[in-house]
Amino acid sequence: MKPDIMHKPSLTIFGLGRMGAQIARRLHKKGFEVIAWNRSPEPVKAIRKAGIFGTSDVKEAVEATVNRPRIFWIMLPHAVVDDFLFGRDHLGPYLNKGDIVIDGGNSFYKDSQRRSGRLARKGVYYFDCGTSGGVWGEKNGFALMIGGPKDKWRLIEPFMKALSAGDNFAYCGESGAGHFVKMVHNGIEYGMMEAIGEGYAVLKASPFKLNLADVTRVYQKGSVVRSWLIDLCRNIFEHEDVASTVGKIDSTGEGEWTVKTGHEFGVDVRVIEDALKVRQESYTMANQKKYSNKIVALLRKQFGGHGIHQNDKFHRNRARGRN
Repeated sequence: MKPDIMHKPSLTIFGLGRMGAQIARRLHKKGFEVIAWNRSPEPVKAIRKAGIFGTSDVKEAVEATVNRPRIFWIMLPHAVVDDFLFGRDHLGPYLNKGDIVIDGGNSFYKDSQRRSGRLARKGVYYFDCGTSGGVWGEKNGFALMIGGPKDKWRLIEPFMKALSAGDNFAYCGESGAGHFVKMVHNGIEYGMMEAIGEGYAVLKASPFKLNLADVTRVYQKGSVVRSWLIDLCRNIFEHEDVASTVGKIDSTGEGEWTVKTGHEFGVDVRVIEDALKVRQESYTMANQKKYSNKIVALLRKQFGGHGIHQNDKFHRNRARGRN
């Protein structure tokens, strides 16, 4: 069934992963008409159950986008964005003068600057949107950092306001600015998470047999370190099996980009750089036993739904009564 979008603001979302599907549902709940595309069929089936028009056919998604200007939001891994925008088999051939493309994924800001220039030569307007909020964004609102042509900002601002928690979105400047701000955000996140993980490792190693859920409850209110990450630690100690978690910490690139950019600008970023090294070293078996690494891996699961690795040997031993 084709969407009825003649009297509603509308946009088309390409990519229904954890973040893309949330964005589609939140906009739909806020009264916008949403068209959604995903290459694999299961996310399409799921989005249709939410009352949203979904398809696995790029052409069908584009043809359903009848409002002007056409607004296309892509929520794809940064490694495939160029092919999707400029390749022959995806969105590229369907882009026309006056269209607006929003890249809401975690692209490197220099790539966003380059893409903006390339699309501008076709008369297509490009916005780079740093998107934060993880698996909680649909319910609580996303934090959005946007770069792009200022004279077209008013056309996408209503979508950003609806996706945010109210005022935690901002037009940051020319093309690349949004992804630059998000890159630094993620670099800061690396340092904060590593400090939290190391602090809890010290608490765990102490002779006091501390109840870390109780400690976290105290940290949560009135303390200098209170934060959403500390709140998520409470979830970890109450609901996760820390001991069986493998301390392998994956990353998506933003921390490394922040470090390299800091060096390029002559800025001392040693805390973020050390946190990045810890993640890189977590791929060795010895470092996967580190308690701090387990906490960081579980924090990523808590806010972003990222997968974790479980120690099967621990479960086997516990079943035998050895733990």
